[in-house]
Order: sequence, then C-alpha cells, then structure tokens
Amino acid sequence: MRVTREMLPGIGLTVALAVVAEWLTPLLPFLGAEGIAMLLGIVIGNTAFRQQIWNPGVDWSEKYFIQFGIAFLGLTVTLRTVEQLGWQGILFIVLQMTATILIVMWLGGRFFKVSSESAMLMGAGNAVCGTSAIAAVSPVIGANDTQRRTAAATVSLTGVALLLILPTIGPAILGHNDLLSGALIGGTLQSVGQAVGAGLMVNDATGTYATLFKMLRVVLLAFVVMAFTKMSRRGQTQQEAVMAPAKPFWRMMPWFVTAFVIFMLVNTMIGLPAPVVAVAKELASFFGVINLAGIGLSLKWSIIKNSGVRFLSFGLVIGVIQVLLALGLIHLLMM
Repeated sequence: MRVTREMLPGIGLTVALAVVAEWLTPLLPFLGAEGIAMLLGIVIGNTAFRQQIWNPGVDWSEKYFIQFGIAFLGLTVTLRTVEQLGWQGILFIVLQMTATILIVMWLGGRFFKVSSESAMLMGAGNAVCGTSAIAAVSPVIGANDTQRRTAAATVSLTGVALLLILPTIGPAILGHNDLLSGALIGGTLQSVGQAVGAGLMVNDATGTYATLFKMLRVVLLAFVVMAFTKMSRRGQTQQEAVMAPAKPFWRMMPWFVTAFVIFMLVNTMIGLPAPVVAVAKELASFFGVINLAGIGLSLKWSIIKNSGVRFLSFGLVIGVIQVLLALGLIHLLMM
C-alpha cells in the first residue's frame, strides 16, 4: 500500500479524472460520475495518456482507493441493513459462487480446452473477487505466470463488460428494486471495485446492497482457497504438501473487510451522528469514482488483443451464464 514517487503522476491523473467526472455529472446525469470516469479513462488511457509513467499510480489507485471506500462505507450501515439480506441472500451467494466455479471448470475443460489450472483460476476469479482471487488461488494450484496473467486479463474484461451493462438492464428486469438490483450486481461483478462502482451507478442504496453482497463473496474467498488447495494436493506428494502449507483463515481476510465490519458494528452500537455518516458516504462514493477512473485507464486495447479469441469467448460465455444464473436464483429465493 506504500506510495512511491513514481506512483504520484498516475495517482494525480486518476484523482483529477474523478474530479472532472463529478463536475460533468450534472451535464450527463444518465451516466453518473462513475460511468463518466470510466469512459473518460478508457478514451484518454488509449490516446493521450498511454505512456508507462502513468501506470504505477493508476494501478495503485484502482486497487487501493476502493478499499478505503469500502472501509468508510461501513460507517454508513448497521446490522439492520445486513439483516435485510436475510438467509435467502446468503444462500443466493453460496449457490451462485458454487455453481459458477463448477460450471466454469466444466466448460473450460470440455468446450474451451484450457488447462485445469486456467479453468480453476477463471472459476475463482469470476466467482469470488476477480484478480484478487486469482492471486490467492494461483500459488496453491501451481499456476504459472502466463496462466495467471491471461486469466486476470480475461476476468477483468468480463467484469468491465458487465459493469457497462448491468446498471442499466438489472434494475429494469428486477423492477427497480434496490435490494434485488444490489444482489444481481454484487453477486456477479468480478472485482470489488466493479461491483461497488456498478451499484453506485444505479443509486446509493443499490451501491450499499451491492457492496454487502460482494463482501459475502470476499469473506468466502478463504473457503474457496482451501477447497482448491485440497483439490490440487490430491496429486501432490506428502513432501510437496508440507513445503506449501495453507495460510490460516485470518490471513486470507482482506483488511478492508475487517475494517468494514468493525465500522459497521461501531455505527450499530453507538449510532454515529448524521454529519459523520454523510461525510463517510461522500468519501466512499468519491473513492468509487476514482476506482472506476483507474479501471478505465487500465483497460488497454493491447490487453484485449493479447487475451486471444478463445479466452475472450470463454469470458463472454461465463459472464452471460453468471447473469442468467443470478437472475434465476434471485427469482427463486428472493422474490
């Protein structure tokens, strides 16, 4: 999380882009600050700001601002908000994640002929939390750098595609219900930043619910890593298994999830003053705009070309299946 001097230009560019997006929002209210920031990022990131000097800071901004935003979002909710998800919401996430992993691994081997390691990485990345899940699963299954990078690029592109589509079609299909729209977005979008950003593109309430559903997926990352560890160790010798011990549960929990829970409990117990909650909400929202500016700036045409037709097709199919699966489970469990 440390900021170095070489990161400053990219961080400054990303924050400036978010400020411009906020300024343009009254002129383009149908896009919202989040949508404007991402689209501007895509355009200028592939034209005027393609130079390597921007990349370190843009990468930092995309990764860390949203983590601070999620932590601050904990100050705006209470346990009563979480209770609205109900057991149906929790079951929805568990079934959505499990089915996504199984379907992706089956499709990867049967139809797209990718390696078992690539299929596992695609399953974890799409089911849990994008490139963070890929980074967590990669070492325990013995994936190489090429498999990891290709899966990360494909999962990120799938998430960007859904980010552009779901904030519009999701609420329309689900009757503009904030909870259900949040379930669809938070239950399908690949990365944390994409899920939170897409939810905020609908409205603040949907953004909150999308964050809560996404947090459930992130919390379950530890169990996914343990499951993949057991699967991969079936073919290992006893010596190899000892040399690569699994991490304890608490070490796999992202810091911002812990901060979110602590802040939520504080707000539940003492009831924070309205001005504090308002400031936290504004900060969380602005950090989400910065994150989407970073996503846009990071999306290079070269990444799309280098992923290849097979993996891009695989990612597209996965995205469609995830949305259809989520809609089916939402109608079955939550409506």
